[in-house]
Parts: sequence; C-alpha cells; structure tokens
Amino acid sequence: MTVTYQLTETEFDYQLFRRIKAQFSRSKSPIKIKIEIEEAELDETEAIMTNPYLVEKIKKGIESVENGNVISFTPEEFDELVKKHSVHAASL
Repeated sequence: MTVTYQLTETEFDYQLFRRIKAQFSRSKSPIKIKIEIEEAELDETEAIMTNPYLVEKIKKGIESVENGNVISFTPEEFDELVKKHSVHAASL
C-alpha cells in the first residue's frame, strides 16, 4: 500500500509523524517513509498578484477601460502606426 500526503511547510510538523505512525500502527510489516520536498513555483498570474505595484496598475487599467478610455484600430491602421513610429522602419 502506498499513501501520498501533499502538504505545505506549515503542515509539516511533529504531529504529522504521529498521525502517520498511528495510521500504520496495526501493520505487521515494517513501513518505509519517503519524503520528497518540491519547491512550488508560482505561475505567472500568481507572481503578478503577489506584487502590489502590478496589482494596482492592473486595477487602474481595468478602471480606465471601463471608463471608455480605449483606442481601437484596424490591422491596416496598426501597420501604418508601426511604420510611422518605428526607428528601424524609418531608416528603410
């Protein structure tokens, strides 16, 4: 039988070992405990949401769009804007 516990560092304490020992106390054969520690990485959204500056910037952007501050253009207009404002395109 294999049992997997997934927990955070705050849940990893002496009580955990006592619970594991109690769970297998009736077992006639010896048990083997394997501990793997995996550092969890934040995904991009979680990383952004931990930065108060970026959260505030996103909120202000959403508010700006909701207030009608939106710029729209066609793909052709976009190409013209790129040509007009591109340093590289100006030298061609």
